[in-house]
Amino acid sequence: MYAATSRSDSPIPLQRLNGAARVGFAGPECRLSELYQANPCRVLLPRRPHGGVEAVLLNTAGGITDGDHLDYVITAEDGAQVTATSQAAEKVYRSRGDNSRVDSHLKISGGAVLEWLPQETILFNGATLVRQTQIELDSASRLLALDWLLLGRLASGEQLDDASVHDSWRLRLDGRLIWADDFRLQGDIESLRRRRSLLDGARAVATLIYAAADAGEHLETARDLLSDCVGRAGVSERPGLLICRFLALDGLILRRDVEAFLTPFRAAIHGSALPLPRVWAC
Repeated sequence: MYAATSRSDSPIPLQRLNGAARVGFAGPECRLSELYQANPCRVLLPRRPHGGVEAVLLNTAGGITDGDHLDYVITAEDGAQVTATSQAAEKVYRSRGDNSRVDSHLKISGGAVLEWLPQETILFNGATLVRQTQIELDSASRLLALDWLLLGRLASGEQLDDASVHDSWRLRLDGRLIWADDFRLQGDIESLRRRRSLLDGARAVATLIYAAADAGEHLETARDLLSDCVGRAGVSERPGLLICRFLALDGLILRRDVEAFLTPFRAAIHGSALPLPRVWAC
């Protein structure tokens, strides 16, 4: 027996993901000060041979879709040195109407250093993504933060003729808002990305910021490194802040450009070479 349903009927409500992960570290020894996990979010803490802490965030559901919400909080304080990343690219699938949401809250204080280096977010046709990154930083601490977005996968022939993305950053230094940034595309993204005034044909985009008292001292280093990118890239400066932008025709070019920039730039700001997160190579 089959039940007849009308195409005009409202979709049957499905159980949605409401995952969260909070992890915190304190002190030069990077002791674990907080750990909370709610399905499907997990936090892995692999050993790093050169010291410091690497926190790897994992979404065991393998992606998100309409109405799903992932909430991450990373805290570094009192001299801790932390690198946080994700185990794999986050995939945002077709929605029936509700937004997929990813909220990231980064808190750095007391002379701590946090590197927020998640892997790519991949948008599929029909997806609707709202992503917010809230950052609280004090003047004694430092932050290197990256987020990147793939508007479909070129190798798979995917085109986003009906999708939506709203990517928002808010950075507060000692409680004062010093940088606010919003990126939004909606509708026929395949056509929108081709506009010269928007992405000029780019399918992959990234934003990387370095927030620290010495940020201005590394402007020329960043500018020189970005000049070697295969795609388009540039850097701008505000007091205590460098803002790097990357545009590329596909995700592979973007990843190569980001990796080629990150390795020497991290060596410059930290005073020694550090490997990229191990899971980036998996």
